[in-house]
Amino acid sequence: MRDPKPFREEKYALGRCELQSLDATDALIIAQTLSKMPPWRDLGYYAQDLSKFLLNDDPGFSRYTIMGSGERVGVVCVRHPWLKGSYLELLGIFEPFQGMGVGREIIRWMERETRPAANNIWALVSSFNNGGREFYRKNGFTEIALLSGLVKPGYDEILIRKMLD
Repeated sequence: MRDPKPFREEKYALGRCELQSLDATDALIIAQTLSKMPPWRDLGYYAQDLSKFLLNDDPGFSRYTIMGSGERVGVVCVRHPWLKGSYLELLGIFEPFQGMGVGREIIRWMERETRPAANNIWALVSSFNNGGREFYRKNGFTEIALLSGLVKPGYDEILIRKMLD
């Protein structure tokens, strides 16, 4: 019988990738990589802070290393429950693997996991992150609200929502 709570498995096999529960080694490597990539670099995130965030002990927070062909492709972190749904707290696909459909698979996985429990998927995207905004738009998200200075003064975040059937 399936656990009614989403995001509880240690591993998920998706088409182009596999999700594995994040461990401390992966957290450090992923944090170092993300801190050098936009938008995290542009917002002033340091590897040490990202690593601490990834390893935060929080029972409502699920973290996975995204693996593809035996190598790290990125990270996905999900919070559930959050505003009658799930919150995509972090999706980071490493630059060499962007545009290959991995992000789309992650969104579809979130839909499958969330749907039995709730009808919404939420996320934030930086207003200057045009590629991210387009990705989410193509995957059915709607921009809901502008949150000025949420992460860093002078920068805006946009709350986005995908309603599930």
